[in-house]
Amino acid sequence: MPAPDDELVFVPNLGFRLARGGLQSPNTVVSRGAQTLTVGVTSDRDGTDIMATIIGVDEQLEFRKSRAVDAPITIVDDHGRVLEERPSRYVVSSHFFRLMEGPTQFQRMVALDRIQSDVRSLQFSMSGAAGQWEVVIPLEPVSREGPRGHPNDAQSTEHDVEISVTLVARTSMLTAIELETYDLRRGELPIDQAERWIEGIGTFEHVRGLGQDLLMLRDSTGAHHLERPHAVQDRARRARRREVVLFEAMPDEAVSASIEIPYVGIRERSDELKVSVPSDGEVTMNACRARVMTSRVDRSSDSAPGRPSPIEGLNGSCVRIVIAPIDPTAERQLVMVGVMESNDRGMSVSRSRADPPVIEVPDPSGDSEFITFKNPLIRVSGPWKLEFALPAIDAQRAS
Repeated sequence: MPAPDDELVFVPNLGFRLARGGLQSPNTVVSRGAQTLTVGVTSDRDGTDIMATIIGVDEQLEFRKSRAVDAPITIVDDHGRVLEERPSRYVVSSHFFRLMEGPTQFQRMVALDRIQSDVRSLQFSMSGAAGQWEVVIPLEPVSREGPRGHPNDAQSTEHDVEISVTLVARTSMLTAIELETYDLRRGELPIDQAERWIEGIGTFEHVRGLGQDLLMLRDSTGAHHLERPHAVQDRARRARRREVVLFEAMPDEAVSASIEIPYVGIRERSDELKVSVPSDGEVTMNACRARVMTSRVDRSSDSAPGRPSPIEGLNGSCVRIVIAPIDPTAERQLVMVGVMESNDRGMSVSRSRADPPVIEVPDPSGDSEFITFKNPLIRVSGPWKLEFALPAIDAQRAS
């Protein structure tokens, strides 16, 4: 958690970071026989992340499979202080995994409180299924330059979703606004225990990528400004979503601004629903009605003879799914679903400016009679209205 006296600056492609007090390590690599351990550490405003991976593990897994394993860790800094692991933003247990056609690997993600700025090394000890490892990780202080982030307390709550403007940075070249979103129904529950979680702010997806998704800001002079694509996605405390939206420089005389978030995309847990292939009919999931069309295609739209998809199954027979809300003005609209058959085959999702998303899932047999939906993505309409003060232009740190 940032302290009251922390100075946070905007860093392009990263978000707001500590101007002073951050720590990081180069990747520490240790080889032992056929196994190689790589550990990296980053400590900044919200805490510390440690990522440990091992290649060359003696474990056989099928393609795109994983298996959770026990791998206890102990971390002690160079002052003898034992650092306690804390719940992380995402629940990623230590596990063996295999991606694409590569060998099986091991991964362990660790979240800690922010490391004190006087620490210069950590003693990392891990045991369990991945073997016994003892590694000293050197740390280096990090100083960052950029326009200063000024704290803000603008907030709007709709449908138990709280959106806040937490920081604003302003220069003669840009305006950077940090948005933090919190689902009051989810609270601090990790994703694997939550009944719903937020996937998109002003979009169905994690990133606003289309012109229709971009946000609009209105300053106190009455001028309107379209968001620059793309927002900077940032990590935040567990159960919170954070991103920095970017706009052009505001007029010198502008002293405040307002922004509206038209809707959020919320993923909700549900029972499974089987839909025939091919079909064209109406379905209801979590009290939301939509028209669903399923069909068979020879290959996905993500694949072409001279440009095959990196997901092998999409280069052959697929099921195509198109979902359109029955009532496009409804407060809750079913816009997308999880497809159970994609769990071990992969999938493709494409969007255009006007049409609903198109989902394509590999169908190796070419004659599947049904497809299975679960955990729909619901568009929940706002708007969330946020009015906030603009700080003075940071002339010394224009970027």
